[in-house]
Amino acid sequence: MGSNVAEFMAAEAEKDKLAIVNQKVENLSAISSLISDLGPYIDGEASMEDCQKGLEFLLLVLQNVDPGKLSRHDLSALVNYLTNRVSQAGEVQIYRAGLSEIARCLTTIAKMPKFIKSGAPDIAVAVFRLPDNKQSLNDFPHSTRLSLLQLLQCLLEVYPTALKTSLGSTFVNGMASMAAVERNPSCILVIFKIYRQLGTSWDIDPDEAETMFSSFFRYFPITTTKSATPLNPEEDLKRGLLNCLTSNEGFASFVFPALFQKLDSESVRADVKIDVFDAMLECIRNYTNVSEFSTTIWDTLKWEVWNGENEDFINRSIENIAAVASQLGRQSSNIKDDNDKLAKYINHVTQECITIFTDDTKKRMILPCARILSKIASTSPHAFTLTFRNTLPTIFTLWHRLDTISDKARLVESLNIILETRSNISNTKDAKVVSGTTVMNEDFDGFRGSLVEVYFDEDFDGFRESLVELYFGAMSGSSSDLDLQIATTKGLTLLATIRNNSVNRPFLNSFEQGTIIEKLNETAFDMKIAEELRTLAVTSLSTLSVQYPDTFINITLPNFVGRLPDQLKPENGDGSDFSRIVGLLDSLVDIACKSVCQRELDAPDSDSKIHFKFRLFTALQSELIMRFTQHISKNAAQKSYQMAILAAIYRGLQVFDDALANDKTMGELFSNTGDTIDPYAFIAIALFKRVIGLFQHETGNLKGSWFVGISEVDKGEYFDDSVVALVGTIGTYILRSNTTSHENNFLLKANAENPTEPSRVWTLFNFGAHTRADLGVCQQDLRSGPSNKCSANILSAALIAGIRKEDVGRLGLTAHETAKSMLLNAISVENKCSRPARLGMLQMLQLLVNKFGADKKSFEDGKLLHDVMLQLVKEATSKPDPEAYQIYQALAYFAAATVAAYEPCSTALINAMMQGISDPKRGRKIAQSFAILLAPSNIMNDSNFCTLRPLRFGRLYSTTVSELITLWRSNDNSRIKENCLIALVGILRYMPAKILQDNAAQILPIALAGTDVPDKATKDASMNIMIVLMPENPSLIEEHLDSIINRMTDRTHNTYDSPSDATVEARSKALDVLGMLPTLVENGLLLKRKNAVLKELGIALDDCSREVRMRADRCKMIWFNL
Repeated sequence: MGSNVAEFMAAEAEKDKLAIVNQKVENLSAISSLISDLGPYIDGEASMEDCQKGLEFLLLVLQNVDPGKLSRHDLSALVNYLTNRVSQAGEVQIYRAGLSEIARCLTTIAKMPKFIKSGAPDIAVAVFRLPDNKQSLNDFPHSTRLSLLQLLQCLLEVYPTALKTSLGSTFVNGMASMAAVERNPSCILVIFKIYRQLGTSWDIDPDEAETMFSSFFRYFPITTTKSATPLNPEEDLKRGLLNCLTSNEGFASFVFPALFQKLDSESVRADVKIDVFDAMLECIRNYTNVSEFSTTIWDTLKWEVWNGENEDFINRSIENIAAVASQLGRQSSNIKDDNDKLAKYINHVTQECITIFTDDTKKRMILPCARILSKIASTSPHAFTLTFRNTLPTIFTLWHRLDTISDKARLVESLNIILETRSNISNTKDAKVVSGTTVMNEDFDGFRGSLVEVYFDEDFDGFRESLVELYFGAMSGSSSDLDLQIATTKGLTLLATIRNNSVNRPFLNSFEQGTIIEKLNETAFDMKIAEELRTLAVTSLSTLSVQYPDTFINITLPNFVGRLPDQLKPENGDGSDFSRIVGLLDSLVDIACKSVCQRELDAPDSDSKIHFKFRLFTALQSELIMRFTQHISKNAAQKSYQMAILAAIYRGLQVFDDALANDKTMGELFSNTGDTIDPYAFIAIALFKRVIGLFQHETGNLKGSWFVGISEVDKGEYFDDSVVALVGTIGTYILRSNTTSHENNFLLKANAENPTEPSRVWTLFNFGAHTRADLGVCQQDLRSGPSNKCSANILSAALIAGIRKEDVGRLGLTAHETAKSMLLNAISVENKCSRPARLGMLQMLQLLVNKFGADKKSFEDGKLLHDVMLQLVKEATSKPDPEAYQIYQALAYFAAATVAAYEPCSTALINAMMQGISDPKRGRKIAQSFAILLAPSNIMNDSNFCTLRPLRFGRLYSTTVSELITLWRSNDNSRIKENCLIALVGILRYMPAKILQDNAAQILPIALAGTDVPDKATKDASMNIMIVLMPENPSLIEEHLDSIINRMTDRTHNTYDSPSDATVEARSKALDVLGMLPTLVENGLLLKRKNAVLKELGIALDDCSREVRMRADRCKMIWFNL
C-alpha cells in the first residue's frame, strides 16, 4: 500500500497525482495505515518540501474519500495527531511545513458526520497557540494564515455551542491574538466574518465585546486599494467591517464614542469622514438600544449641519439624525404616546430648533434646522405629528412678529422644507419634490393603514387655517421681493398638493385651490416679472395639473389658450407678438406633457378608451389642433403662427413620450395594447385632413381623375411646404412611438380594415379619396403635377418613413413599382414642383430601396430598379441640362440608399456618378452630389428603421475614394481635377475619424488641395478634415508645413485690393489651423516662418468680420509667444 505514497511523492503532473489519489481512495482500508505510510515523509528528518507534499496527499485523500469508509476511532486519532502538529508548529521546525494542508485537512474532517464535536475546542486552542509566538505566525505565508482562519470559521459555524461552552472568552481572546498581526485583505475578511458570527450567535459579555471591538475597529476605516484586494464585490472589506459593528448592540457603548472621536479630529480626511457617517448610520439602524445614545448623537451631528459647508457631510448628518427617530419609531407601540423614547428625542431636537428659529443671532441656522425637522418628520406618523405639533405654532407666532421681507422669505422657505414631507406623504407613489429636499422613506409605508391615516390627517388638519392664513397673506404681500415670491409660490404649490388620504380629498378646499391656480396663471402670463419666477409658476402648474387634471382643463388651459390670438398682428414688426405666443405654447407643453396624469377626472367621459394618464396631454393636443384647424390655418399670411402651433404639438409628443418612458406603471399598458386605440393617432389624422383635400386633374392624360393634394388656406393660396413637412414629421413620430404597436398602428390598421380601398399612404385619410378606386395609381404619377399634388407626396413619404420594414405587406403598395414611379417623378421637369416636394419623392425612393428592398424584385421585363436608373443616366447625355441634373441628383440619392444598405448594385450606381465627373459642363454639379452618399439624413436613419451598415464607410473608401484619388492624380485637366477634389472632400467630410486617421498620409494632401477649390462647401469641409487629422499626425504636418501655412494665409488674406476667396467661416477655420501648428511642430521650424505668418495675421486683424479678428488676435498671441 505504501507504493501509492511513493508514487505520489515522485509524481509531478497534476493529472498523475490525481490518478494516484483516486487509486488510494478506492483501496483505502484505514486512515491509520496511510499515516504510517506517510511517516517517513512528514516526520523525523524529512525535508520541508517532502513534508508539505506528503500532507497534500493526505488532504486530497480526505477530500475525495467517502466519509462512511472512515471509522470514528481513526478520525479521532487523526484529529489528535494533526491538532498536535498545529499546537507545536511554533517549536518543531518540521511541523511548520504543510500547516496550510493540515488546516484544510481538519476543516474537511470537521464537516464529516463522524467527527467528535468535543475535538473542536482542542483544535481551536491549538490554533490559538500560534499567536503566542507572533514572529512565528507572521513568518507563515498569508495562504497558511487564511487556511487557519477558515478552519476557525468552520468550527464556529458547525460547533458554536461546543466552543462557547468549553472556551468562552478564550475563543474571543484567541481571535484577538490572531487578528493582532493580520494585514492581508483576504485574511481580514475571514476575521470579520468570524467576529460577525460571534456577535450574532454568542451572548457576549461587556469584556468580550470590548475585546472584539478593539480587535476589529483598529481596521477602521478600510483604506486597502482595489488592486491590493483580490476579492469579489460581495466580499467587500468595508461591508465586512460594518457587519462586525452591527452584529451586536453590545458594541454600541464603544462604537459611538469611537466614531465621534474620529469626527472631532481636525485632520480627518473627507473620505474617512464619509465612512464614519455611513458606519454610524448602519449602527443606528441595527441597534435597538440606540435611545441610550440618541442625545449624544444629536449633540454631535447638529453642528455638522448648522456650521457645515460640505453638502455631502450635511446630508449624511441629517440622515443619521433622522435614522435615530426612525429606529425609535419602530420601537414605539402607540402613535399617541407622547412620553415614549421617540417623543423624548423629538421633543429635545425640536426644542433646540425652535430656539434657533427665535434667535436673531442664528438666522443662518434656520434653513438647516428646517431640513433636519423635515427629515425626522418623514420617518413615521408619530414623528411627523410630534415634529409639526412642536414647531408649527412657534412658526405661526414668529410670522406675525417678523418685520423684514428677508426674514419672512427665510421663514417661508423653512416652512416649505418641512411641509414638503407632508406633501410627499400625500403622493406616496408619485411624490413631487418642489424645494429640493429628498425624503428618507419614499414609499412612506408606515403612514398607511386606516387608523394611522385618520389620526394623522385629523391631527394635521388642525393647522389648516393657520397655514392658509400664512401663505395667502405672504402671497398678497410678496409683490416687491423676488425671494419671498419664490418661497410663497413653492409653499402654495405644496399646500395644494397635500391630500387627506383617509377621506380621499384635498387638504385645501376648491376655492383655495382655484385661487392658487389663478395666481400661478397670472404669474406665468406676466412677461415683466423675473424669468425664474415665471419658470417656477409653470413648474408648479405642472405639479398641480397632473394631480388635479380638472383644474387644468377648466382653468389653466382656457386661460392660456384665451391669450392666444386668432391671427398674428402684422403691425408687430418687432416679433414681440410671436415671441409671446411661443412662450405661451412652450409653457403649456411643460405643464401638460412633462409628467403623466396621476388621477382620473372627476367626471371622465364614459366613452373614452384612453388611459387616464393621457388626460392632460390629450386635452392640450385637442385644443392645439382645434386652434390650428379652425383659426390659424385659414390665412396664408400666418405661416409662422401655423409653424409655432405645429411645433408645440410636435414638442408635446416628444416631451410626453419621455414622461411615459419614465413612468414605471406604463409598462403593463404598453404590453397590452391590442385592445386599445393608438392614443396619438387622432393628432396625425386631424392634421392630415386639414392640410389636404380632394381635387380633379384639369389637364393632361389624367384630366378628370381625382387626386389628393395640399388644400388651400386662402383662395389660390396653398399651405406652405414647410408646414406640410412639419405635419409629416409629426405623423412619422407618432408611427414610431412606443404607444403605436403592431396592432393599433393607425395607418396599417386602416389599410387592413379596408382592403378594397386605396392605401392610406395615398388617400392620406381624406374620406372622399377612399371611394376612388384608381386613386392609388393616379396618386403615384406626379410627372405632370400639379404642384399641390406633388407636395402632398411629402406626407406620403412621411407615413412610409414611420413603418417598420417587416410591415411592408400591410402598406398597400408594391415597393418596386412605387419606387420606379418616384424615380420618374423626381426627374420630371414638367411637374414644376417645389424643392421640398421633389426631395420628398427622392426620400420616398430611398426608403423603398433601403428599407423595403425595392431593387430586389424584377419588373415584367426582367430588369431591376437600378437598371432603370442606369438607363436614365445613359440617356442623360442627350437631355437638356435641367433634366440631366435631376437625373444625376436622383442617381446620388439612389446610390446613397444602396450604399447604406450595402447593396451590390451600389458599385454600378457610383461608377455612373464617376463617369459624370469628367463631363466638362455638368461634372461640377455631379461632383457636388457625391456628398449625398454619406450625408446624414432626416429620413433615411435608424429612427425610421432603415438599414445603415457600419461597413459602408470602409467599403466606400476602398473603392470610390481610391478611384477618385487615382483620377485626381492622373488627370491633367484642371476642371476635372477640381471636380475630383469636390467629390473626394464631399465623401471624406462624413467619414469616421478613425478612417481618416488610418489614411492620413493619403488624405492630408487632398484636404490641402481642397482649400484652393472655388467651392465654399469644399473649402470648409477640407479645413474641418485638416483639424481632425493634425493632432494625431505631427510628423505629417511638418512634412507639409509650408503648404499648410501658405494655403491658410491665402484664405485669411482679405483686403480691399486682394479679397479672400473664402467665407467668414472658412477664414475663421484657417486661423484655427494656424493656431494649432505651435502645439504640433517644433519651434525651430516655426521660428523660420514666424515673421511671415505674423505679417499675415496682422492683415487678418483688420478683417471686416469680428469673428475673424477675434481668432486672428488669439492666433497672433500664440505665434508671438514662440
